[in-house]
Amino acid sequence: MFLLRAIDLVALLGLLVQSLVAWGFVAIFAAIRRRQRELVPFGGFLRSFTALSLALTLLCIRYFREHDVTPQPAYWQDGAWLVTLLYVGYQGCKALFCLWLLRGCHALAGSTPPRWLDRAGPVVVAAYAALPLLLPKMIDLLPWQAPLMFATAVASLRALRRFEAGDTGVRLVRASLVALLVVWIVHPLAILGHERFAAARFVLALNSLLDLAVQLMLGVGLLVGVLQEAHRRLLAAEQERERLQRSIDRDEKLRALGTLVSGVAHELNNPLAVILGSCEPGDARRDPAAVLPVVAEQAARCHAIVRSLSALAGQAVHPREQLQAAELVARVVRSIAPRHFVGGRRVDAGAMEGVALVADRIGLEQVLANLVINALQASPPCGTVWIDATAERDTVVFTVVDQGPGVAPELRERLFEPFFTTKGPGEGTGLGLAIARSIVRSHRGTIEVEARERGMGALFRVVLPRGEPAPATPPPTGAPAGGRTLLLIDDDAAVRAVIRRQAERRGWSVEEANSAEAALALGERLSSFHALVCDLRMPGMGGTGLAERLAREAPAALARALFVTGAPGQDDADAFAARFGRPLFCKPLDFEALFAAMGRSAPIATGAPK
Repeated sequence: MFLLRAIDLVALLGLLVQSLVAWGFVAIFAAIRRRQRELVPFGGFLRSFTALSLALTLLCIRYFREHDVTPQPAYWQDGAWLVTLLYVGYQGCKALFCLWLLRGCHALAGSTPPRWLDRAGPVVVAAYAALPLLLPKMIDLLPWQAPLMFATAVASLRALRRFEAGDTGVRLVRASLVALLVVWIVHPLAILGHERFAAARFVLALNSLLDLAVQLMLGVGLLVGVLQEAHRRLLAAEQERERLQRSIDRDEKLRALGTLVSGVAHELNNPLAVILGSCEPGDARRDPAAVLPVVAEQAARCHAIVRSLSALAGQAVHPREQLQAAELVARVVRSIAPRHFVGGRRVDAGAMEGVALVADRIGLEQVLANLVINALQASPPCGTVWIDATAERDTVVFTVVDQGPGVAPELRERLFEPFFTTKGPGEGTGLGLAIARSIVRSHRGTIEVEARERGMGALFRVVLPRGEPAPATPPPTGAPAGGRTLLLIDDDAAVRAVIRRQAERRGWSVEEANSAEAALALGERLSSFHALVCDLRMPGMGGTGLAERLAREAPAALARALFVTGAPGQDDADAFAARFGRPLFCKPLDFEALFAAMGRSAPIATGAPK
């Protein structure tokens, strides 16, 4: 009797631990559910373990009172109304536990619960809750729980069978459901044989400990399974976020490209309109002698625009020359369109006598023109824009001052960002000041807007090093014009035609090749040319591949080769020039410089001219 009494106490302790563990899982599921409401399985498992916790708590109340050392009142005996009420709650909660466990497993597997569950669920719960009214003893109620537990375990296993992923959590849940089947096969057998067999009574006394083991396995499995599902959803959400971010980045790049193209079109269409209008066929009044300077001037303007855009990307090459500040400013003011002076606005310039510097003339003209035009647009009618230049030690400082409202402090840092503009839609591209800053930086200078009181206008300051004049280029030496031979390698026939015409004017005999491969097909004849001019960017091996082959097979021909490119930054021109040590010229070409370099290379030619 003492042994059975001790076993009963162990079973009661197991029931208490089982109840506490169930409430622990409820707290964990509730906390995760509160933070991850989109995880559907947590809802079913939270309700399931809440029902189980209530059932075990009611049972603890019943049996702890029975083991109290004080005399038991009559209403704590089986069959009393209070005990029956506790059994009703216990049975109903156990049925709810099974119902919500099955729903949670379907949600974990991503499947829809069967329709009969919605109709049969309330009936089953009501039937099991009413069962203690007919069977007032717990020993008689337990066998009736076996079919419910058995059916729940089988249906849950079938639901999880469609869950293809072999995750740890799902494996634990399946194992716990199998254990639930085994336990609820053993429980009815132990109840049926507890009056005849001592072993059956022992197993029946330990039923709470067996249930505790199954419950722990089930709770941990459900928790791990749902957390793994949360991790999968997190990864999927992260992948979707990265996809959306790539899409946003692509859209932003396309918008930026559209803005850039719009700005380039706006800048290039003006000089192109002048060129096309000047070359309009059928205009009998057109004077060719007057048209050519206009076309050349506007073509140079297009060249300057492209070079300035290259400066924005850090790819521009800026030839420097000696400039007088007064002449430079005068050209800038003359180049400004009359529409910017509407309303009586005007530009006044300082004396700037004796102020000189070495800089890129076209680039610097674009910087100052952009600042002056912005100042005129910001100034009120009849306003005056002041531009001046002063020499300070080793620098030249240009200042442009307007009479507009000035620049707000929060905008000063953003003024020079690409695509940032304070003008209305269609009035500005946000590239002017960004290009100006790139040009100034390429001169190792600075450009800034000075902080002034509101309403006193804006003051822009451009500081450039004076620089040293470039040494005079020695006159070309070598063979006379007549008899020199040139191999011209370019995939663009129009470019070849222009260079050929310029070369023949200077007495060169020209042979053409439309690719590096075609040039190499000439074989030993490559060594007979006095000069080679090759484009870097062509289909096939291109100029770089040709230079590599000549360096290995015909170094004498490479020593007479000059290379040209239309995109120096993209062709990695600096690295190419440093690697092969050959001159590199940028399109549109300065033909005087190109043929001067060819003349210096011609004397080292070997072999008879063709």
